[in-house]
Amino acid sequence: MVRRTAEALLDDLAGRDGVVDLVGAYAAQLPVLVIADLLAVPADRREDFLRWGAAAAATLDAGLSPRRYLAAERGLRAMHAFLRGHFARLRADPGDDLVSRLVTLDGDEALSERELHATVMLLLGAGFETTVNLLGNAVVLLDAHRDQWDALREHPAGWDGAVEEVLRADSPVQLTGRSLTRDAELAGVPLPAGTRVTVLLGAANRDPAVFADPGRFDVTRPNARDHLAFSGGVHYCLGAGLARLEGTVGLQVLTERFPRLRVAGTPVRRDLRTLRRWATLPVALR
Repeated sequence: MVRRTAEALLDDLAGRDGVVDLVGAYAAQLPVLVIADLLAVPADRREDFLRWGAAAAATLDAGLSPRRYLAAERGLRAMHAFLRGHFARLRADPGDDLVSRLVTLDGDEALSERELHATVMLLLGAGFETTVNLLGNAVVLLDAHRDQWDALREHPAGWDGAVEEVLRADSPVQLTGRSLTRDAELAGVPLPAGTRVTVLLGAANRDPAVFADPGRFDVTRPNARDHLAFSGGVHYCLGAGLARLEGTVGLQVLTERFPRLRVAGTPVRRDLRTLRRWATLPVALR
């Protein structure tokens, strides 16, 4: 299904000439269509979810301006309003999708309305936001290392490792938070239980004690999968498998269809610190 969706999007791109924004035309569209299918969200609402999700993603950053916070709040409220109606429709006419299964659980397994909203919001947000980052970051990195991109074109079995190296070198999620469950000490600094700690995943993925020459981008790096881009332990990303699949298939199909694709112009980063991706990514397809 991921390959079919990617190919359909690239069919639409094939008729375009000149420079296109790969984020808006492909990197954002692929994961939102996939997650919409898995969660039975109508395809005609995908643009709404892209808009709401882009606004709500800002809530992961600290120190938002009042204007940015209000925009995020509006996005979150719109998503919740849609979900209330979506749950009601699926209760009345369930399908074989994940949300239908969640809303029809009964007995001890039944989820409260609040639990349903929290779970599905997380699936929707995490299901496309970080994969957009992964696809865009990968294209920019590979464009800067054309020899490695050419090698992947000749030997597509290497795409799995290439995706891991992108996740390591330019992590879609740069930081997260943890609360200490017991007293600890770090670099001589006492940290009592309950302390909130900001964990820099992007820095951990450049740790020279783990990765040789960590500033070098190398799609054949043997231990690239040791990164923490999906966090770890009980907090390990439940969607990691889907993100890897979308990244691998999405990049391979893009490369097969447009082998001469190149960055054309200056990509623009989104002004967030937690989520790292390109807001716009101009590319020439031929």
